[in-house]
Amino acid sequence: MFPPLGSMEKMRGLPRPWWRRAKKANQHEPFSMPFYGVWEAVARLAAEIRTSDFMAEMTGRRDAYGSQGLMGSLDCATLYALTRWQRPAVVVESGGFIGMSSAFILKAFVDEGLTRAKLYSIEWSEECDQGALIPDELRSQFVPLRGKVEDFVQRDQLPASIDMFLHDSSHSYRHMLWEFREFWARLRDRGLLVSHDVHLNAAFPEFMAKTYAHDKKTGRLDAQRTSHYEWGRWGYIGFVIKKKKQTDSLSNSSLFDRGLRG
Repeated sequence: MFPPLGSMEKMRGLPRPWWRRAKKANQHEPFSMPFYGVWEAVARLAAEIRTSDFMAEMTGRRDAYGSQGLMGSLDCATLYALTRWQRPAVVVESGGFIGMSSAFILKAFVDEGLTRAKLYSIEWSEECDQGALIPDELRSQFVPLRGKVEDFVQRDQLPASIDMFLHDSSHSYRHMLWEFREFWARLRDRGLLVSHDVHLNAAFPEFMAKTYAHDKKTGRLDAQRTSHYEWGRWGYIGFVIKKKKQTDSLSNSSLFDRGLRG
């Protein structure tokens, strides 16, 4: 759950408040605010979408289809808010299923004016109607991919560099760790890794622990060597913002290989 939100009063007087960033269509805008600003932004944007006509429409679509296995309203709102805050150009999601999560990512693209952004949505099941819940007006930025995530990775058929990854496929401990490791390596600096259903096993907290570095003498966080800027959990959604270090002293390969073998 989010920590107590800071006061917006403290932010007044800044020449260009981060929550009023100009929207630049067709262009990904780098972060320009302190990373703790994600808490205020996500809370505000999630509250907006939860009371919107779009939420009502998507909830109706979900319930008509059958809500089992589909992302709930709070998690959809969180995902939408994270996407708007991050303003990604390239997003990959695993386990897109019939498109509940996809719809909220695509809606965030539209609301941020990201007309060139793309969502690559992977779904392995041949039986589901992939992306069925996505409204027609949002489909132009949707790239459905049918098959297993592992196969797309092995055949090198996914973007090499991405801005955001959402895990929502198999929630086995080993598979979640594998996806976190694989797509963490593809995320650019300040990229966003998001996972649904982080409560089902220890994969997400263990992954997070591997991105920390501590001073050996004091035991406190060593910000220079820690490979994330910020992380959090709200509902069943967990997220972490990557910090790409110049030296790669905590290399993804060696670090997570050791973690999986352990």
